[in-house]
Amino acid sequence: MRSTPPSIHRAQANLKKKLQEGTILSWTVVHHPPEGFPSEPRIIGLIELEDGTKVAGQLIVNRQLSLAIGMHVTPRMRLSQVTADGLRSYDIAYEVPVHQDVKQEFPGYLLALTGPSGVGKTTVSILLSTKVGSYVERVPILTTRPPKASDEDEYIHVTTEEFLNLKRNDELAASTSIPSSDEKRWYGYRKKDIEAIWSKKKIPIVITEMGLLQGLSSTLGRRSILSFGLLPPGSSKRQMLSSLLHRLRERGRDTEKQIADRLKNAEEDLKFFEDQKDLFDHLIINDELEAVVESLSGHVLKVAKA
Repeated sequence: MRSTPPSIHRAQANLKKKLQEGTILSWTVVHHPPEGFPSEPRIIGLIELEDGTKVAGQLIVNRQLSLAIGMHVTPRMRLSQVTADGLRSYDIAYEVPVHQDVKQEFPGYLLALTGPSGVGKTTVSILLSTKVGSYVERVPILTTRPPKASDEDEYIHVTTEEFLNLKRNDELAASTSIPSSDEKRWYGYRKKDIEAIWSKKKIPIVITEMGLLQGLSSTLGRRSILSFGLLPPGSSKRQMLSSLLHRLRERGRDTEKQIADRLKNAEEDLKFFEDQKDLFDHLIINDELEAVVESLSGHVLKVAKA
């Protein structure tokens, strides 16, 4: 593309717009940057700027500092990449000051169960709500996917248009789209459903994945999330995926094509546990169901009776 005066002007205006302070909404770690970029891992964050604009940019973080959603960042010009011709390209990165307090209103506790499809999140949530039902209640999942005969009562099925309207009207506490080979499915949680459970003085239970957990942490504040990662048994990623494959086939809900999609997403979920350790209070291997439910019940009672 030729560097014409209009294109230069637009680039300068865009750069100026990004030169604002902001707040971290979420982030991820890129372990293998593209050719031309520095070889070390890069932290890429989703930043909400002062004017409400959301941008993606590299985060500059002091090694002694633990990242948290809601942290304040300041813009800074930084070398982005060096091309094969030796040309240097600069872009805006966002620096996280060492000394800062993350101030966010505490609305109440919410228990999040995160893990790949087939790990047993729904089963655990049902048993937990039965065992300590006086203290917890499951939040219905809003989804655009068609109903299935095997569905429990955890879903509220809506059209894509209805879902996106709720999203535009800021009525969702978190939302995400989970790709598959034949359709795009939206999932989310409504704020009013969570607030209704809080009004009963109970702890809401939600089932999440990467996008939903980050969204809830951003909306409610990390302090509110009692976050538990559920892992399949296995000492390696291959063994874990093999365990998931066995469980998915055994429950008989999905076609082989759908199972392949779920396993592909599961690989990203397992990587998420490593890259976003700060979003989890505990990681639990779901090998013995009774032991898992007993452990979670103990955490619920500890918080509820505090």
